[in-house]
Amino acid sequence: MAERTGFENRRPERDRGFKSHPLRHTKLPYRADGLGSQASRGYTLRPRAERWQSGRMRQLAKLLSRFVGSEGSNPSLSATPNVDFLHPEALRGRRVLVLGLGSFGGGAGACRALLTFGAELTVTDLRSEHELADGIASIRKALALGQEVRFALGGHEESLFHDAEVVVVNPAIPASSPWLEVARQQGCQLTTEVNLALALRPELPTVAITGTHGKSTCASLTAHLLASLPGKTVLGGNLGGSLLEQVLPLTAEDRLVLELSSFQCERLVAPPAWPKVAIFTSFGPDHLDRHRNLEEYAACKRRLLLAQQTDQTLLLPPPVEDSVQEQEVLRWEQEARGKSLRLAPNSFTAFGLTPSDLPFTEPYRMPSLLAALHAARLLNVADVAIQQAAHSFSGLPHRMHRLRRKDGREVIDNGVATHPSPTAAALRHLPENTLLLAGGKDKGLNLGEVLGTLSPRHRLYLHGEGGKRLAEEAQKRGQAQDHVFFFPHAKEAFLAALENQGKGQILLFSPTFSSYDEFRNFAERAKCFHSLGRFLTVEEGEGKNQTLRNRKV
Repeated sequence: MAERTGFENRRPERDRGFKSHPLRHTKLPYRADGLGSQASRGYTLRPRAERWQSGRMRQLAKLLSRFVGSEGSNPSLSATPNVDFLHPEALRGRRVLVLGLGSFGGGAGACRALLTFGAELTVTDLRSEHELADGIASIRKALALGQEVRFALGGHEESLFHDAEVVVVNPAIPASSPWLEVARQQGCQLTTEVNLALALRPELPTVAITGTHGKSTCASLTAHLLASLPGKTVLGGNLGGSLLEQVLPLTAEDRLVLELSSFQCERLVAPPAWPKVAIFTSFGPDHLDRHRNLEEYAACKRRLLLAQQTDQTLLLPPPVEDSVQEQEVLRWEQEARGKSLRLAPNSFTAFGLTPSDLPFTEPYRMPSLLAALHAARLLNVADVAIQQAAHSFSGLPHRMHRLRRKDGREVIDNGVATHPSPTAAALRHLPENTLLLAGGKDKGLNLGEVLGTLSPRHRLYLHGEGGKRLAEEAQKRGQAQDHVFFFPHAKEAFLAALENQGKGQILLFSPTFSSYDEFRNFAERAKCFHSLGRFLTVEEGEGKNQTLRNRKV
């Protein structure tokens, strides 16, 4: 049942008529870090919106929401960027509805940040107060004297949108959600916490990274290579946490490294001449349970190019034999608004590096490494500093992370793999007697790439609807029945794989499917696996934005 704290005394309907708002005649309190004038920045700081009443005004609101990228149904590059670019300072005193708290702390962090701007905050989520207890507690702890946050949990209600002026949409909300249409019909302005963060700090040099896989490795390595620069580097976006909260204390000496998913790019509205460096790591089918087709998925990611100008750079992966990726790279080259650079396969040698200097050498991970090296140079990191930093990169948890059990058996945690390509790539470079532990919610992706890497010696421990389909397809292709083991639930498969791993065998935990059948996210699924395996090396802190404090030079 939805919690309705604070709603009892609220007006059920909007005020009728238009009223002047005090912000219209008051200079907004700009931050002291040089945001400059509205006109010079190319965006508009809107005062509190008047009540939408007439049909024409509501139609105008709907049109504007398409322009600013919040609609999500038309993610093509023909959209006009930076129209009605909403600044967080313009939310002071306005009724803001946060639609979804998310699973990685982004929604709760955004709420805490919005409270600092004086927004009148309401939070709605499909989950219960018990499921969201930690996030809700952190929001309530951030309340200043006289502030309140209203929660409507366990489901959304149309009355919430009647009373809202701005809706901050969680990336997990699909463009097809009927609640977004309700918001548009009510004249609500739609935005995201990433868009608000970029509006707040448009001057920060940014490396923004998207692609089907390799994003997280590229982003974390790029941030690591920037460690010799003055100031701080914020590593955020799809890695978890709230970017809006992270940028609040930053200065002009700092910078951003952002991993952006197709969900985040779908509604992306960036400031002019942003980002300084855009990176496209790879491309292939994914998230087709969310996007209607491959072209829509691709078009969402290409929104990263919308605000770039001639002085910004796009880094593209080296050529590959995959015609689908090559076709998409060509689209990026054609639609680039700045300089584009196609990376050469062995261009790490231009930095004075040899293969023995690199933190990893698997071919499928090299595009991420090469892009990170070139991005660091574009942000004026000296090659000597890049050489030194490349040696010390330890990688991210759940990304081909090698672990050992107490008996010495080796386990590879590739828990971030939620689609077939990274699993297939990993299997190609591991022994044929590797045990594969996979399964989860089926996104309906083609499994041919994974199936093509299997040998008669591979043993499969599978679970969930995705694992069931993989088991059936593997047996159709001749995989021995006594080498394919299916379990309805993840924990059963985890324990069976751990119990049956023999000496000299590698256990590859590479789920291949989404985690949302039994877990809140991929990190929770990986933690479950770690708790059962009791490995000697366990890394904490996954799923959080990181602020790297850099050395002064």
